[in-house]
Amino acid sequence: MDTRWRSVLLAAVVIGAFFEVTTEHRRFGPLVDAFALAAVGVVGAAAVLGSGSGSGPRERLAREPQYGAPPDTAPPICRYVTAPAAPQPQPPMPQPPKPRPFLRERPTDLSVPRFGDGARAQGYRWQLPERTVQNGIAADEATIGAFTLRAASVIGPGHRCAQPAEPRQDSYRIGRSRDSRHAIVAVADGLSSAARSDAGATTASSQAVTLLREQLETVGFDGLDAKELYGRIAQSVATQANGRGVDSSQLATVLITAVLAEPDANGVARAWIAWLGDSSAWTLDPHVPLWRFAAGEVKDRTSAVVSNEVVGRLPDTPQLTRDHCVTLAPGAALALVTDGIGDAWADPAGNVNEYFANAWRAPVPATRFTADVGFDAPQCLDDRTAVVLWNGAGA
Repeated sequence: MDTRWRSVLLAAVVIGAFFEVTTEHRRFGPLVDAFALAAVGVVGAAAVLGSGSGSGPRERLAREPQYGAPPDTAPPICRYVTAPAAPQPQPPMPQPPKPRPFLRERPTDLSVPRFGDGARAQGYRWQLPERTVQNGIAADEATIGAFTLRAASVIGPGHRCAQPAEPRQDSYRIGRSRDSRHAIVAVADGLSSAARSDAGATTASSQAVTLLREQLETVGFDGLDAKELYGRIAQSVATQANGRGVDSSQLATVLITAVLAEPDANGVARAWIAWLGDSSAWTLDPHVPLWRFAAGEVKDRTSAVVSNEVVGRLPDTPQLTRDHCVTLAPGAALALVTDGIGDAWADPAGNVNEYFANAWRAPVPATRFTADVGFDAPQCLDDRTAVVLWNGAGA
């Protein structure tokens, strides 16, 4: 209802009330007049309030903005805000998880193999010698022509836990001919009774590889001469002792060397081995889980007392050097070892030989190879060194 019709209604009510009040009533006159005046007041107030509100329900709905329609007026200004409101801190956005390295295979177990109850000295702390010496552990991994090579030397439990510790008295060197058709190996074991035997072993193994390379270049594989070779090595060890101002016996060492020629058309390789002392060479058929003795000196394990005395040594008796040739079928292996390993392989009472025949049937990583060389077995306290070469594609 608009304003015009409300004004007409208010005027009609006021006029009607006037006539009602001015007309004489026979009974209840004052009461009728009061109700008439009250009705006029109520209607008038309603008309005034209705005009103030501006509209009824329909008009109010018509004026309310519809959903999605733009507002017809500007938003009201807040009179109490004197400065822009400070931005509220937002919660940190979740960061994507960092990529984790993908493990392609189970890590190799590098714990050393243990036989029986092991040696008590194996669990003792490693100590250092008083003088500067070679490292307690050495290892190599290489391919020479058709041969795959692994080498490791580990100081024995009996040497590393002493007070003061003794140096690693084993030493090895590996090399090749210029054309890589021949692999060259030398393994030396300094005598424990010699005060500077570690220096003698290092000199002997290093000189052996150098001199064998010279012989290969001058006389070839078939002309290798063990007596001439070990005689020159003995001179080098004696010269080293003289330079240190000590007797040559203080650098006493044993030595075993090998040269492997490239395989023939059938894949068979020849190996020339020369030795002086109780280090040894062993061969392995990949189909037979047993290392077989091939060259060197082996202690008599059948006697009640096993002697550690060696027959020949450098630089004193190079004339006692001996040599021998073996053949390696495809996939077969040749190992040169010091007595720290050779004695354990030769012991018929243990299963050390069988374990190493299965573990080294094919080349293993140098880390695994070194852990095997550091094996734990009763009464095996000496330094241990092994250099193994596998022949051809069968490896």
